[in-house]
Amino acid sequence: MATCVRIGNIEITALRDIGPLAFPSSNVFSDMQEGGWDSRSHHLTKEGEFPTNFTVFLVKSHDATVIVDTGGGPGPHEAMDGTEGQLMDALANKGVSPEDVDHVFFSHLHFDHIGWALRQNPDGESTPTFPNARYVISTTEWNYWTQPDILSSSPVEQAIYPLERMGLVDLTDDETPLATGIRAMATPGHTPGHQSLLVESGGETAIIAGDVLHNTVQFEMPDLCADFDQDKPVARAPRRKLLERLAADRTMSTFGHLLIDSNIGHVIKVEDRYSWQPL
Repeated sequence: MATCVRIGNIEITALRDIGPLAFPSSNVFSDMQEGGWDSRSHHLTKEGEFPTNFTVFLVKSHDATVIVDTGGGPGPHEAMDGTEGQLMDALANKGVSPEDVDHVFFSHLHFDHIGWALRQNPDGESTPTFPNARYVISTTEWNYWTQPDILSSSPVEQAIYPLERMGLVDLTDDETPLATGIRAMATPGHTPGHQSLLVESGGETAIIAGDVLHNTVQFEMPDLCADFDQDKPVARAPRRKLLERLAADRTMSTFGHLLIDSNIGHVIKVEDRYSWQPL
């Protein structure tokens, strides 16, 4: 199975920050009807749990180095059984230093996507992990999370808001370009301003689709929402629209919570049924 793919002259690599992890499926997909997993057990672990990891995607072109999301961050993470984030090691193994990154593109601002945005120096001061990067966030996403009553009770206040005070945040709308062949794409629902990244080069296309879906069962059941989706009715339409687009022309795609080695591939449609075909 592949962890890296080339789209024309642009390379996309999946990097594991945290995982693999497994959670009770009922804690993630509580809308699944009782017994609904029985015929779909291949989407769960042998213990019947939901498998996942926190993936960061590295996008390298001739004129930009972009990372999509920043994982859970340095650990240990109590909620993740003491697991520590491995992103820095993963980047180093690809020959990329934090100083090399030009853009940090956030699909959305949930905690498991913003963890490495900042680090603390020995004096306890927060500094950007990627000191030469612009941090790219959807305008809608930013406006939602920075509402005072929401900001004060979310990790965004500590992990992201200081970047704006440093003048490092760029707000985007649908179709906003980051670099040649790389631009934002609105896919709301999981969060109000969730966005994917569209990559086009040499006549080829890929979509780095963030948390549009969380488990391969959602290819078969695109109306099934994870409990993490903040607006389930809104999330269903972009998911179906994206799957239809991906299947129509076999556009390459990635999904951050599918397991490493199987989260880059194609969506296949046979009659009215979608399925996932990893590279």
